[in-house]
Amino acid sequence: MPTRLTDSEADLGEPVEREGHETLLPSVTRSVLSAKSFVASDATVDPTALGDDSWDGRGRGAKGGDVIGGRYTVEGQLGRGGMGRVLRVRHQALGKAFALKVIKSKIATNPKIREMFYREARLASALTHDNICSIVDFGQDENYGLFMVMELLDGQTVHHKLKQSGKLSPKVACDVMWQVADAVRFIHSRAILHGDIKTENIFIVKTTMQRRLIKLLDFGLARPDLGRTEGMDGTPEYIAPERIDGAPSSQASDIYALGIVFFELLTGKLPFSGDLQEVLRQQREVPVPAPSKVIEEPLDERADELIARATAKDPTKRHPDLAAFMYELRALMTMLGMDQSANRRRAMAPEAARERREMDHRVKAAAEVFGSVAIPMASCDATGRVRAANQAFLEFLGAAGDAGGLQLRDSALPEVYPTLFEDLQEVALKRRPIKRVIYLNEGGDRVVEAAIVLSAAPSAAEVTAGEVHLVLHPLRALQS
Repeated sequence: MPTRLTDSEADLGEPVEREGHETLLPSVTRSVLSAKSFVASDATVDPTALGDDSWDGRGRGAKGGDVIGGRYTVEGQLGRGGMGRVLRVRHQALGKAFALKVIKSKIATNPKIREMFYREARLASALTHDNICSIVDFGQDENYGLFMVMELLDGQTVHHKLKQSGKLSPKVACDVMWQVADAVRFIHSRAILHGDIKTENIFIVKTTMQRRLIKLLDFGLARPDLGRTEGMDGTPEYIAPERIDGAPSSQASDIYALGIVFFELLTGKLPFSGDLQEVLRQQREVPVPAPSKVIEEPLDERADELIARATAKDPTKRHPDLAAFMYELRALMTMLGMDQSANRRRAMAPEAARERREMDHRVKAAAEVFGSVAIPMASCDATGRVRAANQAFLEFLGAAGDAGGLQLRDSALPEVYPTLFEDLQEVALKRRPIKRVIYLNEGGDRVVEAAIVLSAAPSAAEVTAGEVHLVLHPLRALQS
């Protein structure tokens, strides 16, 4: 175990102040760094067990009883999709069941796919919304490859519901659509696109409350809204015409898919069918039929108008954003007499609302303390990819912006801490903390001796399980 850091904190002098933020350590990028570090471990670690990019993709299929990621025991298969299999697993330490998606090895060996997977898993895990399926963990297993862990939902997809029972009533369809649209509005507000909205990715959850709860699933094609992803991907029956010809994903292409989904909810069928080329031809050339012309029951004309606008072939003629889409949907719901009932369904019980507020305050308080404390702190995986870091850590590394995408190997830290990556791997594998002492030249003849402590994140950690927590702490000031 590491020694107590408080035993030797004397003689630090005044804190160093940079850009309005007090830190207790000089910036590593502005220091002449001594290469002294107390000791290197002689343990050897298999990097493939820790998510290193050298994994060769020769994975094997997981079966009942197998353990993935060192902590998830397979209990059975839940489904199979284009990107891989979805398994029911149980966390060994928590005893809680989750859904785990294993990415196909022939896909996962592609370097671009692997980078996209890690980026998108980080994006998805950062999304917290009532109508979005939570991503709680992700990583790489030496036997099974890339995996992503999600909350386990009890219920069925809308696709299965439609196959089983046929079209939904207009009120139910609007309720489902409202919740899905709100989830998409939320991710768009975070500059993220979904890219594969369809009824197979919309889940109806069984709940004890008297309300219908919808979850948007599968961010396998989600990406930052940077306009850089080109080429056709997604599901042909829901893909926007411009995407067929290689235009980048956009909010407009997600809105197009929502229009197709709404048509499917109201009619029980897709507007376009046939072989691949025929579906793509219709997506380019044939307007989506008005649902009122497809079903026998009367339907408010606002439903026809909303779907026609959302599925316009020209993306500039669609709703400009999800707020506009939801505005028209709300008008339709009001005409159906749903406005007040929808609000009541979505309202939380007073006790639940109070607990939610208290939890929000605790989470915000923890974030504020972490973000503003003067001691550098961070969490990263065994390869040095940083998930979270406070302002003091970023200033210590001389990094601008936030921690997203930060790689420790690109910083000056390895120069002063040569065994950094070996220690990260050892802590992640053996789950035993390591303490090192490093020396930072602050300028002139002033040297700061500092401790750096690496410890494994608790197994019960919802987001950082499997990662390593780093804390830097000044011990004393020295004369060089």
